[in-house]
Amino acid sequence: MEFAKEVLYCKNKRNQKIYGEIYIPQKKGPYPLLIFSHGYGYNMSYIEPEKLASKGISVYLFDFCGGSFSSRSEGQSTEMSIMTEAEDLECVLDEMKNQNFVDKERIYLSGCSLGGIISIIVGERRQNELKGLILYCPALSIQDLENNLFKDKQIPEIMKLGNMIVSRKYIDDARGYDIYNSIKNIKIPFLYYHGDRDELVDVEYAYKAQKYFNNNGKLIILKNSSHMLNLGNEERLFSDLINFIFKGQI
Repeated sequence: MEFAKEVLYCKNKRNQKIYGEIYIPQKKGPYPLLIFSHGYGYNMSYIEPEKLASKGISVYLFDFCGGSFSSRSEGQSTEMSIMTEAEDLECVLDEMKNQNFVDKERIYLSGCSLGGIISIIVGERRQNELKGLILYCPALSIQDLENNLFKDKQIPEIMKLGNMIVSRKYIDDARGYDIYNSIKNIKIPFLYYHGDRDELVDVEYAYKAQKYFNNNGKLIILKNSSHMLNLGNEERLFSDLINFIFKGQI
C-alpha cells in the first residue's frame, strides 16, 4: 500500500510549536493511528513508520519541546520535565483526533524509554480515548534519579544529565509522580517490552511494573537485548504491533 509523508505541526499550551511527521496510507480511510514518543535526549524511533503505513496504519512521530539535543520543536531542555512532555503529548493527541484520516476509535500511544513513561502518564489520563499502548523499556528508573545522583546533596538549579542540560524541574516533577499507580489504573490493553540486558533501565523495573498490571497488560522480555531493544528484534516487534492493532492480540 502506498503512503504519504508530511510535516505536521502541533502547538502546546505554552504556545510552542511541536514538530512532527505524519505517515498516511493512501487507500480509503480512516486508519488506525499510532503516536510515537521518543526517549530522553534523542528523537530516534523504535518503530518503522514506513512499513506500518504500508500496512494501513497512520503513524505520527514528533519531537518533544526541549526533549532532545536534536529536537526540531520549540523550547529548551531546561524547561522540560515529564509533566511538560505529558502536556505536549496530550496536545498532540488533541490535534491528531481532528485529522479526517484518523479512526478515532483506534488510536494507540507508543513510546520508548522516557517516551514510554510519558505514554503511561497520558495513557492513564486519556484511556477513554485510546485503544491501547505499546511500551518499549519505559524508564521507570527516573523516580530513583534523585536518590542515585543527589542523596544527601543539594539539587542544583541547572545540571548536565546525560547528553542534555536540564533544570531542577526535571527532578522535582519526576519525584512527585507515582508511575506505578498510573500503571495500576490503566484498563486498556497494552504491551510492555524490556530487554534482559538493558544497561540503562534494569529489567527488574519491568518485573516490578508487572505486579501492577491488570489482565489487560502483557510483559515481554526480549532475550539478549539492551536498552536499544529494537535492534535485532525488528521483525518480531513489527509483527507483534500489526497483530495488536488489527487483531487485538496481546
